[in-house]
Order: sequence, then structure tokens, then C-alpha cells
Amino acid sequence: MYLKDGIRGGLITFGIILFLNLLGLPLTAESSIVPIFTVLVGLFALLLLRSRAGQERSLLNASVNGLLIGIINGIGLVIVTYIFARMQANAIRVNQVFAQILPEHTGALAGLTKAEVLAGESIWPGMTKIAVLFAIAGLVGGASIRFFTEKGRKRMDSISASSFGHYTVLILPLVFFALFLSLRIKGVKIGGAEENILGLLLIFLFVSAALFALRAARPGKEQIALSIVFLILLVAIPQLTDLFQNAVLGAVAIFVVMGVGLNVVVGYAGLLNLGYVAFFGIGAYTFGLLSAPESYVLVTLPAFNGVTFWIGLPIAILVGVITGILLVIPVLSMRGDYLAIVTLGFGEIIRLLLLNLRDYTGGPGGVLNIPSPIVFGVDFGNPKGILYLGIIFSGIVAFITIRLRDSRLGRSWIALREDEDVAQAMGINLVAVKLLAFATGAAFAAGAGALYASRQVNIFPDNFSLLVSIDVLCLIIIGGLGSIEGIVLGSIALIGLPEILRSVNEYRIVAFGALLVLMMILRPEGLLPSVRHQRELRGEEMTEPVTSSD
Repeated sequence: MYLKDGIRGGLITFGIILFLNLLGLPLTAESSIVPIFTVLVGLFALLLLRSRAGQERSLLNASVNGLLIGIINGIGLVIVTYIFARMQANAIRVNQVFAQILPEHTGALAGLTKAEVLAGESIWPGMTKIAVLFAIAGLVGGASIRFFTEKGRKRMDSISASSFGHYTVLILPLVFFALFLSLRIKGVKIGGAEENILGLLLIFLFVSAALFALRAARPGKEQIALSIVFLILLVAIPQLTDLFQNAVLGAVAIFVVMGVGLNVVVGYAGLLNLGYVAFFGIGAYTFGLLSAPESYVLVTLPAFNGVTFWIGLPIAILVGVITGILLVIPVLSMRGDYLAIVTLGFGEIIRLLLLNLRDYTGGPGGVLNIPSPIVFGVDFGNPKGILYLGIIFSGIVAFITIRLRDSRLGRSWIALREDEDVAQAMGINLVAVKLLAFATGAAFAAGAGALYASRQVNIFPDNFSLLVSIDVLCLIIIGGLGSIEGIVLGSIALIGLPEILRSVNEYRIVAFGALLVLMMILRPEGLLPSVRHQRELRGEEMTEPVTSSD
């Protein structure tokens, strides 16, 4: 039994946690820092032990090394916290050197208030609890590597393939929905915003479990019946949620539309586009300039009263398609990193144009008072209406994408992604295929932009920064390339969950990076990938043909 892996992993993990603590991780929610660090210890134990011959490591070996990682972190953090607490109690100004080390932060770790730390109260009871939690987290993390070995995967697959596992997966979404419904109908009070957050979390769990259930359902009557049930429940959700929950779900739906569009470009055609936000911004500004009362178009053309949402939407999509074609024409011969850099530059050019063309776009002041969608006299400008429109738009673009994927054009995209030279040798017109891929993705992004403009009412150039493109790309990678269901899961993970974990919102970029690292190591194919991508990344031989549903 080699304990050096546990010692090495414990020192690495402690260094990372100490660094985060010195940066002032508990800035907004001091009470949540202990659970965050506990989860980090478990995750690092899992990752570090798996990286060293994790598939051959025995359960006892992994568990003992994981326990050692947790103990080292617990003892190390106790010692550091004790030193800082003593220094602060003796009026030594630690924050002259470490600006984020304050008495209230040290107290949060030890379970004390700022006054108790300054008064010299003992930190040992609270720190002993942390040491025990870290030890348990390390033990659990180390033992969990067995689930990520090839034997572990096969064991889990055999369990899910059994009758018990199969029907458990199918029923689980209904259980989550029943819990949400019970919370909503009975009016359970948890205290302030916590009730809203719990309800939103149950909705996310319901949607996620429903996607896994649909993937696990047997094709035919079982899959059709589940689809109808889940669709009815999904349509009923906006009627059962409040303004905050609808607003978050509406944002998730908009990013699903964008994710489906970028998935066509990246997931199917294999063309890395880092300037995807440009089409999103073009769609939003096109609709805004044609409809807002104070926009340049309406001010310079007094006889023009502006367009409604349903007229501005196809115009925005058309402008997005034209822009997508104009973008790809000069870069048809570029591949890989070069294409990514050019598209990134294009996205920044569009943002800077929106910012600097003050006379036309409003500059930093943006476009204000954009009208909301109206259907048969009903205003859909509220969070509930935007959510319904987002669900409808998501369904439409998903249907179009599936049909395109299963067509001759979709197979051409896949051939282009696998090997561009071989695809050309097989007679595929690379120019036409690339143009159609960029145009399709741009159309979806522009439509999402128009819906976003109606949702926000006021739009500004800063709403369309590079970070939006990174968000969409991350949700595709985390959800699973080439998978519509994976895009929904990725949107929930990267757009919805930060609203639940608002206390660590400042560390959103750190969370994105950490989540990407975890996905690349533990599940490189994504949360719910297409069968084709899953087999490619696992190195499995495709003994059976990939069906259209893959």
C-alpha cells in the first residue's frame, strides 16, 4: 500500500485550498465556505488518486490514500487558522500583507463571530469539526474512483440495464416533480429566498432526470408515452413558478437556443467559432433598432412606427444568416486554431462597433424601451411569457437541428468534422457545407438575440462580450458535443446553477474552469453525449451502426 500518493495529494490539495483562502473565497457567504472546502477536498482526492493508475488501484488503497488527503488538509487548515486567529486576537494587522484575511473570515472557518475571534475565543471545537469533515470527504473521494474505472462503468451499466435500474430511471423525474409540486402547493416555508432556490433546484433535477429517462427509454411506445408526459409537465411548470424562477428558467431556455446553434457549427461540422456572440448581438440590435421608439431608425424615419416582435424576428434571423455567410467567406481555407482566432476577432469587432457607433447604435447607452412580444393581444414581455417563448423556440430549433443532422447535409457536416481532406475527396462541397453550417448557427443565435432583447427591454454592448461565447461553448462541452439533451443539461449547469449558488457568483470563471477540468478527466464525452462522440472518446469499436437517433 503506497501512502506517498496520499501525502503528495494532500499537500497539493492543501496548497490549492490555502491559496483560495488567501484570495478571500468567503467574501459574500462566510457560512458556506466550510461546505465548499469540504467538497473540494473530496473532488481533489478523487482526481489526484485517479491520475496515478486509478484503474489498477484497489478500493482499500484508494480509500486509505483519500483519508490521508483529508487528514492532511484538515490538520493544515487548523494550524493556519489558529495562527491567523492568534495574530488577529493580538491586534496584528494580517490584512496589511494578506488583504482578504479578516477576523470575520477566520471566524467563519472556526464557527466564531468576528468579536469572538478578536476576544481570543478557542477555535478548536469548530476546527476539529472541519478536520473530521475533511477526513470523511477525502475517504469518500478516494473510494469513489472505483466508479470511474472501466469495471466500475460496466457495473453501473449492468445495474441501469436491469429492470429495477431501468424503471428507477424512468420514475425518478416524476419523483422530483412531485416534490416540487408538494413544495409549491403546501407552501412550505424555508425562510426567505431559500424556498425559491429549492423549488428551482427541484425543477432542474426534474428536467435533467427527464432527459436521462428519455435516453434510457426503449424506442417505441415507452419513449413516446414518456415524451408526452414530460412535455405536459414542462408546459405546466411556468404556471407553478414565481417571477424569480421563471426569469432564471427563461435565461436557461435562451442559452439552449444558442447552444443548439453553436452545436451545429462545433459539434456537427467541427468548426471552432469563438465569436458566436456576434450573431447573438446582431440579432438583438437588429430587432432593437427596428422597434425601440428612441432608436436611430425610428428617430430618423418619423413615418416609420417600428416593427412588432413577430416581424422583427425573421428580419433579425435574416440579418444573422447574411452576417454568418459574410464571415465564413474569407476564412473558408482556415482550420482549427486559426479559425478560432479569426472568429474571436470578428466577435470583438462587432462588440466594438456597437460600442463606438454612437449615432446609430446608441453607443454605451444602448437601445432602450424595446417592445415586448404580443400574441393575440396578450403581452408576453413578463418572465412567464418569455419562458413559454423560450420553450417553444428551443423545441423548434431542436427539431430543425435533428432533421438536419439526419439528412445528407448532416452527414456531410460529420464527415467534415472527422477529416476535411477525406470529405473533399469523397465529393463533398466544402464551401457549401461550411456556409450552411455557419448560416444555420447564426440564424439560431440571431433569433435568440431578438428574444433576449425583448426579455431585457434595454440592451447594451457589454451584454455581448466574449464571455457569452465562452459560456455557450462551455455548456456544449460539458453537456456533450453533438447532443441536444446535453445542451439542455449544460445550460442548466452553467446558467441555472450559478443563480442557485449566488453566494459564490464572484468565482464563476473559476467554477467554469474547474468544471471543465473535471469533465475532461472524469467524463470527457460530456454529461449526456451523443452515442457517436461517446464511442469515439472511449475508444470503443463501433460494432453496430449508429442510428439516426445517435
